[in-house]
Amino acid sequence: MRSHLSIPFILTLSTLSAQAPLWMQVATSGPAPRYQTRLAYDSQRGRTVLFGGSGSGFLNDTWEWDGATWTQMSTTGPTPRLFHGLAYDSQRGRTVLFGGFDAGSGHRGDTWEWDGVTWTNVASGGPAARRYHAMSYDSQRGRTVIYGGFQTGPGLFGDTWEWDGTTWTNVSNSGPVARRHSVMVYDSQRAVTVLFGGTSGSGNHHGDTWEWDGSTWTQASNSGPSARFYHAMAYDSQRGQTVLFGGSSGPYLSDTWEWNGTSWTDVTAGNEPTRREHGMAYDSQRGRTVVFGGLAPPITRLDDTWEWAGGATSTAAAYGTGCGNPALTLTPDSSARPIIGTTAQATLANIPNLVAFVSLGWSDTMVGAFALPFSLAQYGMPGCDLLQSAEYFALPVTPLGPGTASYGLALPNSSGMIGIDLFLQAWAPDPGTNLGGVIVSNGVAWRLGNV
Repeated sequence: MRSHLSIPFILTLSTLSAQAPLWMQVATSGPAPRYQTRLAYDSQRGRTVLFGGSGSGFLNDTWEWDGATWTQMSTTGPTPRLFHGLAYDSQRGRTVLFGGFDAGSGHRGDTWEWDGVTWTNVASGGPAARRYHAMSYDSQRGRTVIYGGFQTGPGLFGDTWEWDGTTWTNVSNSGPVARRHSVMVYDSQRAVTVLFGGTSGSGNHHGDTWEWDGSTWTQASNSGPSARFYHAMAYDSQRGQTVLFGGSSGPYLSDTWEWNGTSWTDVTAGNEPTRREHGMAYDSQRGRTVVFGGLAPPITRLDDTWEWAGGATSTAAAYGTGCGNPALTLTPDSSARPIIGTTAQATLANIPNLVAFVSLGWSDTMVGAFALPFSLAQYGMPGCDLLQSAEYFALPVTPLGPGTASYGLALPNSSGMIGIDLFLQAWAPDPGTNLGGVIVSNGVAWRLGNV
């Protein structure tokens, strides 16, 4: 059962967070302003690689970001282009580029690889020439995966291709409906390629999530972020989360979402830089998702670099000791941690007379002018301590069976609550045990997070 706290409590909860902004602007110099550029993270060299895009014309420059500085590496290699695909092959130490659109030849079907020094044209066959396709690298199977895209004439593609470093193979012609502007990343913990969104044109935008296991596409979700295109995604391998940011559904978007393989969570921090058609990659060495450039409304090319520090992990831990014979205990539920948008839970045990309740406070160090823990011996309860400030008292619990009950707190899905600490303690009438006729439990400390 969810507890129903007062509106003042929820408003207080939503405004208490002292969490630092999760998006941080880290550079305003480096590559020239551009949109439809692509980023990939070279994990062997610890560099985020950027190629091409559109600025004052189509571009073919290569830049690398080391977490502090952008360095221009090359102005030769693939022809100037945008709407291409870029992914890092970690087994072979190569950044792979496929396709896109250039001013001279139009749609491209060439494959290039960057080794950190030189671009090499490694194939001119394989998938049909295209732009707007999704591309990522499956590190378990050693395959660069392409899905969909567009070419004038044939129109939209709904095919899946894989590159093993030597040969392109058409591995599927079924799965998501044919589309362009979808985005893919590889979830290395679950060994699936994750695809979200895109458009089939004429306002037919998609908000579905699909996963590719190397042989079959499976629709994993049809809820979460709003339907969109021109967005970007990266896979946070440290936390096992696919991060989605921005894009367009007509208006420009500035929301941030995370996918854990089961559900999407809105982790928008409120300071996101509104944009679409930006480049994005995950720096696994520093634990940062990197965003560069894109378009801001109305049509402003950007040259700024932002980093996402990741979500905040929720925690739940017991502390202190309870009183009674046996002692009343309160245990956090490991499967229902205090994650925003869910119900956090704790379990009571050793309830002597089937009646119990919970108090909740903002502090485990002070109650008014008094330090915690505060002995309740003067109130006829020797051996019992107040362990939290108890601003909210007599919160109901749900009986589970003889001597047991659960307490649940529904947490609004508001990123402003990330980082808040809450402290709980259970109480139960027990006449005859002490003069006060009440026993109390140990405490439980909750830190609110989005994962």
